Amino acid sequence: MTRRPDTARGPEREDDGNSEAAVHARITERLAALSTDPDQPPPPYARRHLARHAALGHVLDDARVPPQALAWDTGGGIRALLHDTPAAGPRHWLTAWSAIEPYLREASLPSRMASLHLAHTALTYPDTPRTRMPPEAAPPADSPLTVHFANWRLSANIWATLPAPPSRLLTLHHPRRGLQVAVATTTGTLEFLDAATARPAGAPLAAHTGEIRALYVSPPGPDLRQYLVTAGTDGTLRLWDAHRHASLGCHTDATWFDDALCCFDDRGDLTVWSVNGRSELSGWADPAPPRTVATAPRVLRGALATLIDTDGERVLVHTAKDLTVHRLDGTVRAVHPLPAPVRAVAADMEPGLFHCGHADGSITSWSVGEGRLPATAPGHGEPVKDLCRLALDDENTVLAAARGRTVTLWEPATGTTAELRGHTDTVTALTALPENPDRPGALLSGATDATLRLWTAADIERALSAGHTPAPRRAAGTALWHSDSGPLIATAHDTAVRLTATRTGQVTTALTGPEPVLAVAWARRATQHLLLCADTTGTVRGWDPAAPGTPPLPPLDCGAPTRHLAACTSADGALALLLTASDDYRIRLWDLHTASLLRTWNGHTMSVKALAAACTDEGRPWLATAGTESVVRLWDPGTPDGSVDEIRCDQGIIHALALNTDPADGLPPFLVTAGDQADVRLWDLATTQPIGPRLTGHHAPVHAVATFTAEHRTYVVSASRDGIVQLWDAATSRPLLTVATATPLTWLDTTPHPGTATVDLALAGHAGTALTTLDLTHPALAR
Repeated sequence: MTRRPDTARGPEREDDGNSEAAVHARITERLAALSTDPDQPPPPYARRHLARHAALGHVLDDARVPPQALAWDTGGGIRALLHDTPAAGPRHWLTAWSAIEPYLREASLPSRMASLHLAHTALTYPDTPRTRMPPEAAPPADSPLTVHFANWRLSANIWATLPAPPSRLLTLHHPRRGLQVAVATTTGTLEFLDAATARPAGAPLAAHTGEIRALYVSPPGPDLRQYLVTAGTDGTLRLWDAHRHASLGCHTDATWFDDALCCFDDRGDLTVWSVNGRSELSGWADPAPPRTVATAPRVLRGALATLIDTDGERVLVHTAKDLTVHRLDGTVRAVHPLPAPVRAVAADMEPGLFHCGHADGSITSWSVGEGRLPATAPGHGEPVKDLCRLALDDENTVLAAARGRTVTLWEPATGTTAELRGHTDTVTALTALPENPDRPGALLSGATDATLRLWTAADIERALSAGHTPAPRRAAGTALWHSDSGPLIATAHDTAVRLTATRTGQVTTALTGPEPVLAVAWARRATQHLLLCADTTGTVRGWDPAAPGTPPLPPLDCGAPTRHLAACTSADGALALLLTASDDYRIRLWDLHTASLLRTWNGHTMSVKALAAACTDEGRPWLATAGTESVVRLWDPGTPDGSVDEIRCDQGIIHALALNTDPADGLPPFLVTAGDQADVRLWDLATTQPIGPRLTGHHAPVHAVATFTAEHRTYVVSASRDGIVQLWDAATSRPLLTVATATPLTWLDTTPHPGTATVDLALAGHAGTALTTLDLTHPALAR
């Protein structure tokens, strides 16, 4: 990964129009012309190969691969092509597509266009109201969704999505197929991806029946063959032909394996080295049985590496209670004490030097002969899951460490540290992509969010130049209100509540309190719209931001940290209720007119995760609560104990509830539930029986649901940790639209526009907040 200017691509050459690149450029122009007809889809060849021709012709940009063609793309690999080729023009739409394409393989054209429009707006026009966007920011013709405002920090470096979380990564050169990325997973599969396109390079291998903890490729042997070693928690150690992906041997152990590798000795013989759960270091030269060469005191997890020492001898580094350096004959070369348990070891490019990533998150440098060196990167509590060396130039080494949800960068020579952020879950695996004449090197990272992310040399250099920066904090709560001056989005950040006016983009601080805010909600009381917030002391405060001179709501004391709020008001305004859920598992019902406590209910025995409150046209309140018990409780404020019914949902932890008390299509009043099982269910409030089948389509816990009725039709919307928003027809259970956001979602809200077939859809998640409108008359959403 050599440090070089971004524009360094070699000297420009004269082009007489007959070069290979010029031919591909002309093919691109013809295919692009066939791909922009609004009345017919692009021909199959253009769908699959347009972007590839544009890349080979050095004309990969928005003009040659326009959004109309992007949504039809079936070739995949645009993410890798953007990294491999220089830009001929703007790439805003291409970059947006690269962020969401992995999540849309089976989606309809309107779903693809809606997702592309949201990503493009978020990346190109952040914090910009629709009225201030240029004409080219308008939604594509096939999109039923229009973005009005996006404070949405989308990461566009997703390289691939995986069916299971990765546990190890490496790169290898196939003699015919070129550079490949091998991916070991927590479910025991071994996959191979083309490094140029991120597409599968052959069928996955069912290598193990448990997590693969070790993945190692040998250098070419005397016969030029390369070998792969895998080892896992199922107690098996396997040797593979790295090019044919064929199994060459297997060894089993009574316990699991922590790490494994293979190397050639001076005679050219291959030995597989492994460390098992008993901290035994063993060598295996097939067909001879494995031999144990050393036993160390047991530790939670050992690590293993091989490197060349300063005298040219290949050695093994085994970490357990101590760090031990072995010769290949098993004898001990050196023993060094460890400051903290080691989870990963990476050899340096200098002989005799290596680096260790520790369980406390620190990174240390070592010499075979001298032991620990002074250079150290301090930890922050999260263990180092993997460690990778990057060569930015001929002299300096940069180490990348998988630590928590970030990739930590460290330059031992200067002590500089930085972080690469983008993954939404724990980073578990790293590998360097080597450079070639057309592409600088890069880093691939994998995480338990089941994604691989690509970090270019420019990304890494930018991060190191900026140094360590604090991680942005996500909003603790979000709520939407349609005021007379336009929609207002309230977000809670630490002790402050901020209001964003989506028509102007103006952000104001509505409240700064003494304690961190845990939840926010809007409520109507008489002529006032109250913004309610609950904090870590259990105090709920409320005031009307549109009328700052009016008296605020007297503080409500819930007695324990309060994380969830739900309010409802009857049509005539006579009834204004607030439902709260606190860490003491108690549900409290408040009268907002008098700021008095009406009821305290103790039905839950575990954490409450979701609330819903709604009033019928006749003024009857429906109140629902649910959480860790996977049971929904319906409450009646008119009875002493409040309990009316229970619904056992069989959805794991319930994260989201929604009520529709006046549905259309002949549906009875119903409740929507969603949780860890990644499905959505509808329940008849009168009978507590399910309505229709489970609504499936998500691949991660669902954290938000909403339901609304517009133009005599009832809908359900769900948002999940998988970054997907699903719109359903409530009566038919038919999925109508899929919007991919490429970031975990935690909240949504819907507001129909009276007398029209449009509805505002607001979203919040790890990336921020966005306000959009859905056109329900769009052909894709019609029955």
